Amino acid sequence: MSELPVFPLDLVVFPGQTVPLVVFEARYKRLVKAVLELEEPRFVIARARPAADGPAMSSVGTVVRVVELAERPDGTYTMTGHGGERVRVDVTRREDVPEADGSERPLFFTDAEPLPVVRDDPNLERVAAWDALEAFRRYARTFFAADAERQVDDHVPDEPLYQASFVCANLRLEGDERQSLLEAPSLVDRFRLAERLIEERLQAHAPGLGDVGAGG
Repeated sequence: MSELPVFPLDLVVFPGQTVPLVVFEARYKRLVKAVLELEEPRFVIARARPAADGPAMSSVGTVVRVVELAERPDGTYTMTGHGGERVRVDVTRREDVPEADGSERPLFFTDAEPLPVVRDDPNLERVAAWDALEAFRRYARTFFAADAERQVDDHVPDEPLYQASFVCANLRLEGDERQSLLEAPSLVDRFRLAERLIEERLQAHAPGLGDVGAGG
């Protein structure tokens, strides 16, 4: 894989997920220009992390293919990306880009070493997918609109990899939890972790849970 620029965001992207983005910082406008120089316009999204110095991002990210790009009159960009393969993010170089205020901010690049999720026995994957989707339907009934369960059935993909992405992308989770789903070693692990996170939230939401064990 050719060297790709990295866009650190408070965002975790899963395979098959579509993400809308607005690009306004000078260094990420430079990212757009670098992407357009590639035979296939792609970049890496890695979850941004606080850091005292150096690259402030997770070591595992996702290759994102640009499917729509438009420059606005003010020089910023709107962009739609489509999540692809998971990759290891090891910075190979940095480019310091001048900002309007006279400072310089870094744009990082990576070789984006492929880090494919392990695929298990198809029967194991189907069972894990069924369990996670059943849990997600209960989650949708609890936390989403009245017709959410029907929408789940209407929109869930057929392929297990994208079924997992569908579930993971639609859960209301903290960033670290989303990152742990992305970094799950196998697809079965991803389904099982998603199911566990769902069950934890459903249990916490259950009426009267906090009264268990109370009494005079």
